[in-house]
Amino acid sequence: MSVGKILQDKGHEVHTIGPDSTLHVAAGMMLDRNIGALLCVDGGGGILGILTERDIARAMALYGHDAIDRSVRQCMTRDVIACQADDKVDHLLAIMTETRCRHLPVVGEGKIIGLVSIGDLIKAEHRL
Repeated sequence: MSVGKILQDKGHEVHTIGPDSTLHVAAGMMLDRNIGALLCVDGGGGILGILTERDIARAMALYGHDAIDRSVRQCMTRDVIACQADDKVDHLLAIMTETRCRHLPVVGEGKIIGLVSIGDLIKAEHRL
């Protein structure tokens, strides 16, 4: 199964945040939307990084209570691995296992067209 099929079923909605937002704002967005990651984008929609629950936990461990006022830019993961709609689930699961990441933005023609989680991929694999 391809990522494009997963997005057909799941939808293409992607939650984003700006680099200067605080972790407090980001954590609130994640809680309100029941999601585990936000893509950090620039004004043109380009990917600058990804902020995950793991990044927030790491910031809390490093900076304690002061972490909540740190910017997304200071705490996000900058080396974002992206995929394309025609990528296959088994290939992406192998990448996620190797790199220990849980979310992959889906890009096409230079734009963000979706986001898949490891849960989305595992669910799709079981439907095969």
